[in-house]
Amino acid sequence: MEVAQLSPLRALAANPVLRREAGALGLYRMAEFGPWVAMLVYAYSEGGATATGVVSLALLIPTAIVAPFAGPLIDRFGASHVLLGAYVAQALSMGATAASLLAGAPPVVSYALGALTAMALVVTHPAHAVVSPGIARTTEQLVALNAVTGWILSIGLVLAPACAGLILAVATPGAVYAAGATCVVVAALLVVPLRDLVRPLVRDEEASAAGAFRQLDEGARALAQASAPREVVVVLAATFLMVGAFDVLVVVLAVGSLGIGDSGAGYLTAAHGAGAVVGAVTSLALVGRSRIVPVMLGAAVLGAAAFIVLGFAITVGVAFAVAVVTGISRSLLEVSGQTLLQRVTSTEILARVFSFKEGLAMAAWGVGSVSVPIVIGIAGLKGALIFTGAIVPMVVLVRLRPLLAVDAAAVIPAVTIALLRSVGIFRALPVPALEGVAHGAIDVAVPAGGTVFRQGDVGDRYFAIADGSVEVVRNGIRVNTLERGDGFGEIALLHDVPRTATVSAMTDGRLIAIERDAFLVALTGHAPTRARAEKVAEERRPTTAQSLVDR
Repeated sequence: MEVAQLSPLRALAANPVLRREAGALGLYRMAEFGPWVAMLVYAYSEGGATATGVVSLALLIPTAIVAPFAGPLIDRFGASHVLLGAYVAQALSMGATAASLLAGAPPVVSYALGALTAMALVVTHPAHAVVSPGIARTTEQLVALNAVTGWILSIGLVLAPACAGLILAVATPGAVYAAGATCVVVAALLVVPLRDLVRPLVRDEEASAAGAFRQLDEGARALAQASAPREVVVVLAATFLMVGAFDVLVVVLAVGSLGIGDSGAGYLTAAHGAGAVVGAVTSLALVGRSRIVPVMLGAAVLGAAAFIVLGFAITVGVAFAVAVVTGISRSLLEVSGQTLLQRVTSTEILARVFSFKEGLAMAAWGVGSVSVPIVIGIAGLKGALIFTGAIVPMVVLVRLRPLLAVDAAAVIPAVTIALLRSVGIFRALPVPALEGVAHGAIDVAVPAGGTVFRQGDVGDRYFAIADGSVEVVRNGIRVNTLERGDGFGEIALLHDVPRTATVSAMTDGRLIAIERDAFLVALTGHAPTRARAEKVAEERRPTTAQSLVDR
């Protein structure tokens, strides 16, 4: 049986290249979060809450600096080479950190090696995103790999810290790093045969170190000059302040007040991750919502209430419940903030603003971590819990008037959003991305008998039918008819081929047109949506006997 006829999982299992890539990513995901928890636990054992906060900051700031260089690195040396190099670097730095921790080296040595590990880890996600389309040889293969990638990332968010907790229950933080090093060693061995499969791009100005720094600088300047995006970024930064504080509090609570030991920190982090997954699913209700700030405020108050309850009832059961609730709150805050930022930022500066926002978020994460020991020293653990819960609500309340003004001024293409959501390809697209696509969409009126495009034309847009119906004709033969809620034109965009069919209006109608770049960016940034599009394209794409053209 041909691979294209198999289910996504069977298609993945049938191809050794895809199996290697997916297996390597799964091992990497297990090594990504466990050592982070282990290092914070180690720091707490060495210097209490103060050391935990300082170490978290010391690991996050270098990561924030290195992150913008992942793209230029991939462009210059090739994604598959960078992916292999990243796994090797992670294995070496993680192994060295494990040896340092197990041998009882001075803490500063272990912290420095941990920072190197964190910097090496940040390259993997973008490299994997570029490698995946490069190693797939059929649409079905890419669908399989994208689907499994999404599962790996979601499951790993919960499973990795939980496994770290299991190791810490019977061993030390050094053992967690050793386990992580073993995972990435195997990951590196898995991708060795893939190292030459994705060629590097031609290096240009934006793929240089100077280009990466310039993008961050331009993002900062754009925010300074645009008040609406600035208000939203302030809330997102406050959210990551809270996240950083939570990371330290988890260790303080588990090892200190609750007495559930080092492993408890891993379990609490896993519970927080589970809550974040629930929050991400819940956020789908934000699609097309006219006002986002009330949701943002509600999520902030939900998280604050949970922290306050824990402050007055520090028990194991309450702690786990609060970890889940704050994970939901965090996820809703991130999605609502991203959505509002997407709404109020012009297309011209969006990429720069988001680049700067990512760097700022990492810095805020570190500052939040280091703030906890200071607050504990002043107000105790209860005060630190209340402080952590109050960070985001206070920022939102202080900036509530301008935030409400920003929210009210945002134009929401609710009808377009609803239409795109009804199109199968876009059904799973995250809220910010879906609204971004809708904002850039163009209304196109087509009279009865009018031609949308002809077989053999260059593909420059994807179309969704808002009203009316169209017919699809290939080589003079009608092969399909489409109506409201259907979309067409994906094959030429995804596979860079001429249109494979002629599409004409059967009645007067209205189409929603999405430009090629916006369509591809939306799909590239979300694996499940890309998988849906590839599956639809494969089903519609003509066979060789029918000739290579689009609907």
